[in-house]
Amino acid sequence: MALVSIITIVRNDLDGLKKTHRSVARQLCKDHDWVIVDGASTDGTAPYALNLQDTQTSVVSEPDQGIFDAMNKGLARARGEFVVFLNAGDTFKDEHTLQTVAVALKRGPVDFLYGDSLQQYAGDQLIHKVARGHLKLGYGMFACHPSMYYRRAVIGDLRFNPAFKIAGDYEFTSRFLRKTSAVVRLGAALSIFDLTGTSVQNKAKGRTENWRVQRDVLGVPWARRVLTRLTYLLTSVLSDHLPGVYRWLRFRVAA
Repeated sequence: MALVSIITIVRNDLDGLKKTHRSVARQLCKDHDWVIVDGASTDGTAPYALNLQDTQTSVVSEPDQGIFDAMNKGLARARGEFVVFLNAGDTFKDEHTLQTVAVALKRGPVDFLYGDSLQQYAGDQLIHKVARGHLKLGYGMFACHPSMYYRRAVIGDLRFNPAFKIAGDYEFTSRFLRKTSAVVRLGAALSIFDLTGTSVQNKAKGRTENWRVQRDVLGVPWARRVLTRLTYLLTSVLSDHLPGVYRWLRFRVAA
């Protein structure tokens, strides 16, 4: 059994998959397998993915019902002790990332590990996004999913809810963390997050779905949910209209 199953979902993003492939191939730690779930792509992604199959890589290419249905297919095929979702276009921070994660996973009892991420803006500038901390789960997703590692035995029969279109990872992680307190945070960036993803492009719907998770899964009181929603709106205004101010407040330039 591999230590980590890397799950990559993709549809019609050949360049993104090639980028992720290069990152996976560069990892110095080889104690992993790679599960690629392609949603019946028509742009050349499917044959490229199928050609990658080997003893460490499995590929399925077929229609799906969306992002979180595809992630569920990946979970069903994963065989590693832990899983991480590194979708097409996402990459590990560098070739040492899995090695760093493996050392931390083997050091002591841990069911969930997470860290910071880098985000790439115009001009290839990398911005370091510090994870908020899992104790702030009630506010929203506290880290980017390519920087989060889940123990597969704790996942069990837990699956993503395909009724969610944006916040399915937040809902899944919220339910997962109700099953364990063995959480480790690494104070380092573990991934470079693709800013062209669905969640980035559909912020309004994401905020609405977050409300449902906070109400139905986490039981966050109404007044706190309202305050959080107002904070989301202020953040959105800063991000859209004063991006320089927003980045200064939220991020730091990566070294």
